[in-house]
Amino acid sequence: MSAESPSLLTMKLPKELGGLEADLRSQFLATEAASRKDGSAGWNETFTTTSAAIAAARLPQDGLDEVAASATRGAAWPPFAGTFPLSGRTATAPDGVVLTGRWGFASGIADAAWVVGGCTTESGPRWAVVPIEQVTVHDTWQVSGLEDTLSHDYSIEEVFVPHSRLFDLSTPAPRGGILHGLPMYALITPDHCGVSMGIARRALDEIAIAAAGKDRLHSTAPLDERPAFQRDLGQADTKLRAARALVLEVLDEFWATAVAGDPVTDFLVQRARAAATHAADITVEVASMAYRRGGGTVLYQDHPLNQCFRDAHAATQHVHVIDEMYEVVGAALLGEATD
Repeated sequence: MSAESPSLLTMKLPKELGGLEADLRSQFLATEAASRKDGSAGWNETFTTTSAAIAAARLPQDGLDEVAASATRGAAWPPFAGTFPLSGRTATAPDGVVLTGRWGFASGIADAAWVVGGCTTESGPRWAVVPIEQVTVHDTWQVSGLEDTLSHDYSIEEVFVPHSRLFDLSTPAPRGGILHGLPMYALITPDHCGVSMGIARRALDEIAIAAAGKDRLHSTAPLDERPAFQRDLGQADTKLRAARALVLEVLDEFWATAVAGDPVTDFLVQRARAAATHAADITVEVASMAYRRGGGTVLYQDHPLNQCFRDAHAATQHVHVIDEMYEVVGAALLGEATD
């Protein structure tokens, strides 16, 4: 991939490195389209893009130059994976730290050249960038849903990391424009929501195809001619479009706020996470309806509706989408009402 022909993998990369730095709506639409074809592919493309772009925007210049020089085949930036919890510990060393730790859920690590891992240092939380050759990948991804993301655990044992490959998320990014000034949860909202909405739309695509002329044993009419199914399908489509509209609303509000130079409030972030949680909930509802209506053939794991069902449920386990966000938003609204 060249800097002259950026794609989903460079949508968040700073422009000075050949990326698009696309607005949040555009990121969502691209991720949704990829995930409609395959949930795991969409997940890996968008979350590895985020990991790579965060490092690219925040690494010190010497570290940036080192990592960029490792890109191959004319790529603007090498492939990344990693997770951001502070699961690593460090010992101070001349010009850097010695890092040890183990991290989970490293989506796309099978294709990564570098990983990012959160760690604690004497100076506070930092995020370390380490070449894959110094990482041990553990075959832990025996799961139901999003199986092809290969989101294995990885560990690092007493590896020296120079200061040039450590960055701080609490300080302004030295590179990138509006996009990299957004809070982290704003940055990943199009990722998770795009995956969820793409999986849900694929489920409706597949059940509409499967229903055509489908006769189940003892049924009085083919599935696509039954009013009960037609109602379920229409209701699922309406719920999905409503959830999608809410996601686009909060993404556009994020972007308009940032473009205007106004601060992104905690309440807006909370509303966005509630919208993402709602999108994941609706995706499970839609995929479950499609699975239930699909008949016995959907029991096979290679059936697209079986995959959508599993992927939809797996996506609800991400830290971005938690039921507590409904409580937080509700409490904030109650506070406004009593002011």
